Amino acid sequence: MTLVGAFNIFLIGKLSSRLWGARAGCLSALCYAIYPEVASSERRLLLEPLLNSCVLLLLYHRGWKAAWWGACALCIKITGGLWLLTGLIRLRAWAVWGLIFGALLCLPLWAASPQSFWTDVFWFQAHRPPHGHDTALTRLGDIFDPRHLSITLLGLAGLTSASRRFSNPVALQMSLSWLLLVIAYYFAPAHFFQYRAQLAIPECLWAGASLSILLRHRYGAAILLTVPFGFVLALGLGSDAENIQRAETIRALVPTQEAVFAFDPGVLLRAGRLPDHQGNAPVIVDSYATMLIDAGFPQPDVATAMATLASRKTIHQRLAASQWLVVDERAREQVSLEWCRAHFRPCYGDLWKAR
Repeated sequence: MTLVGAFNIFLIGKLSSRLWGARAGCLSALCYAIYPEVASSERRLLLEPLLNSCVLLLLYHRGWKAAWWGACALCIKITGGLWLLTGLIRLRAWAVWGLIFGALLCLPLWAASPQSFWTDVFWFQAHRPPHGHDTALTRLGDIFDPRHLSITLLGLAGLTSASRRFSNPVALQMSLSWLLLVIAYYFAPAHFFQYRAQLAIPECLWAGASLSILLRHRYGAAILLTVPFGFVLALGLGSDAENIQRAETIRALVPTQEAVFAFDPGVLLRAGRLPDHQGNAPVIVDSYATMLIDAGFPQPDVATAMATLASRKTIHQRLAASQWLVVDERAREQVSLEWCRAHFRPCYGDLWKAR
């Protein structure tokens, strides 16, 4: 995903250069590279890096190419469809074709299991419980996170100062998309840190336009670049070292014929393994969604749902067929440390063996 992230930095710089000039392009790429949600998600095995690639290619192209990349964005996540919706202004009929292409791309998955497709993609998202009882200020604090607030403010300043550029259909599409994404994240029952990586696209593009103007004033530019960007960069330099170490342990010490279960599927993918399918137990890719669906709806919050016995029905079947379990934070949250101790014993750090 690091290579995908590097490609996204190149794309956003190229798009910004086309819109605002070469200087703005370099600055937009800088903003994107140090945007905390982006810096975190594009070093991990998540959907957001690929989603942002498709969105940037949608913004960069016109005609059938834009429709194709919009269709790919829609297939990756439902929020990718927002960019096709706002693309009606710029792409017109091609935006509709993008929706049709997206439906056709999803057709094989639907045909394989219509009921599961409906449940996992639509019904679950419409009924998923909240993480907790967020206040309005808490949710706004998540969206306008202090770790990227400097970029957001610069982006809004660029949007305001360059309002005359709304004649550019790409600029108008970005602004409408940003507004719809903020509304969607505010009213969503639950969202994770990496979900907000989509906000980096319009914010960083507009921030590049703003900074290209501010750089004409050297002292102000020095303060703006040194203080907030230094703060953001320091927060964005972290890595996913724990999961990398877990993956290396699995690769080195666990025989390939023995089943390993991890609540975070990224650990297994890093170790060169797909989710286990041995035995008669169900194959689990997203343990979080599986448990919430098994818990049934409605539920007051995620913690209550995870604590029900019904939520563990499918998970227990897969764990019973597994010789190894990665006992990390997600394991403690989803089945509890006591349950792990009762059925597995510590062996190699966070990698436990069945009793």
